[in-house]
Amino acid sequence: MKHTTNILEELLESEYKGLIYIDEQNRIGSYSKRAKEITGIISEDGRCHAAGSIKEGDIVIICDNEIGNDDALSPADLLHININDKNIAKGDAIVAVGVYHNKKIKPQYKYIKSYSPNGKFELKTNYLGFEIVSRIDFANNSADITVNNETYTMRYFEAVGHMVVIDGITGEIKFFESRGYGFRREEIGKLFSGRDYMAKASADENKEDTPAIEGIEIQNVIHGEAFITKIEDMMKKTNGCVEKGIYEIHRRPIFCIFVRIRSLQKQDGVYVIIQDASLLEEMRKERNAIIQLLEERQKKKSHNENKNREFEIAGLNDFIGRNPSMAEVKRLAYKASQTMFNVIITGESGTGKSRLAKNIHNMGNPGAPFVEVNCNAIAPSLFESELFGYAPGAFTGAATGGKAGFFEEANGGTIFLDEIGEIPPDIQVKLLHVLQNKRIYRVGSSKPIDVNVRVITATNRNLEEEVRQGRFRQDLYYRINVFPICIPPLRQRKDDLYVLINSILSDICVRYDMKPMLLSEEALNKMMRYSWPGNVRELENVIERAITICDSPVIYSEHILIHDDEEEGKTLKEQLLKEEKRIIAEALTRNNGSRQKAMEELGLSKTVFYEKLKKIKF
Repeated sequence: MKHTTNILEELLESEYKGLIYIDEQNRIGSYSKRAKEITGIISEDGRCHAAGSIKEGDIVIICDNEIGNDDALSPADLLHININDKNIAKGDAIVAVGVYHNKKIKPQYKYIKSYSPNGKFELKTNYLGFEIVSRIDFANNSADITVNNETYTMRYFEAVGHMVVIDGITGEIKFFESRGYGFRREEIGKLFSGRDYMAKASADENKEDTPAIEGIEIQNVIHGEAFITKIEDMMKKTNGCVEKGIYEIHRRPIFCIFVRIRSLQKQDGVYVIIQDASLLEEMRKERNAIIQLLEERQKKKSHNENKNREFEIAGLNDFIGRNPSMAEVKRLAYKASQTMFNVIITGESGTGKSRLAKNIHNMGNPGAPFVEVNCNAIAPSLFESELFGYAPGAFTGAATGGKAGFFEEANGGTIFLDEIGEIPPDIQVKLLHVLQNKRIYRVGSSKPIDVNVRVITATNRNLEEEVRQGRFRQDLYYRINVFPICIPPLRQRKDDLYVLINSILSDICVRYDMKPMLLSEEALNKMMRYSWPGNVRELENVIERAITICDSPVIYSEHILIHDDEEEGKTLKEQLLKEEKRIIAEALTRNNGSRQKAMEELGLSKTVFYEKLKKIKF
């Protein structure tokens, strides 16, 4: 029987047809890979997700051509994403996006009466930082949901209830509908009511999470009353009987050819050749070679996505965001962790440079020491003894037994020199010697001590400009700038703000053992408009302060103590003035309030600089 079904499967694969063999006892004897794809038992495009359920704060996107048909959904169920519109009725088509179980954030949606309309019906929006398109193509029987250029398509014959869910904490796609959602009991309405959804495995029969269905009675696997009745009827037919027709399997129309084999052999039973009826017209138009090419491209894309997810799994879960610039930071951090090259992390204050340095160390050498040094907090006269240690009696007040420096403490691991630009010139020379020779000398000793240390540095200064100004050694700069990673400021990745806010809010509530809190739409919009000069650190502080002063389970805009950066209605002159003020303030901060250094960094004459200070009322 195996030999027979294998031959049939090979013949049918290229035709995008699946094979199911049911033996005389109504048990499944064979269920081909293609049949599992067609009936939705395994994912056919290579994309996967873990099991779970929709949680409060998740972003839900719906693309439904007929409410109440193939979605287990009623208009009242739309309240789960804050859609309370009495005009929406059963049978309507709807495209929508909203936040699950958050009544303070408005959804966006469109609906029409589903009377065989022509053309396309779509919702296109930037929702909480995500570029979202939900489109029904009535002419081609297709439902498409796109999130940040990643498209999830469902073809349908009569009706479809398509949905994609974005994790409100991580910003990752945590669920998407695919063929066979009826088999998995994953209709929109059921998932809205709290039902868990299954993990989606890729089309790999060897994966542990691929359902094993051979030996199970057919009625316990396939849901479709007419189909099951037809199998029972075919069992009564004579050998060689062939019948065909369209039958509903898991609420999807499937074109079936039934073949009865009754020759008193082991392989007796009913063979069913299946093909998705919604694809019949397409399959007449498309050649097999094109389909195979598309599948290979999708698998390759999926493979690359899975590689990107490895960076998350490997230890970067606390770096939230899907913005391409942050994805690049994670990719570089992961690569840096697999080497012992010196790394320099640049970025504005509050972007998470220290956290990234710790993550790089933990991903590569978690059991080794990690020593963090804030160069800005060490007095210039103490730099040498703090970094390299001192021998007994090296100076008045020195410890009797001497003291190991930070480099010795980090031996075999990583030393992180934060604010490297603050190191005095005389210490820069000695640091260069250590990096070149992997050897230190304690203060007051001529005995060399070998150290095997990986050096990670960080700064919010422009070190290239510091080199040009003669404040930082060029040779030391080249020595530390082997593997540069630049963390973008928060204002350049506003599309990550929603998931960052949700993640921080959730973490703080858990940390202080508080009940979960919600942000009102006004509070969220106020935070989305703000430029966040203090970056993630400022965001964390603002949310923590809001939680502290808020007496209700909902945080309103009054609790968000920031200046509202709403620019609408401001003239170009006003906006330029505001931006000038920000740039000058940041330059002064970087130079510890020194106006002379700030004007040099900005390339302004003294007269122009002080005129600008007066104009911006600094």
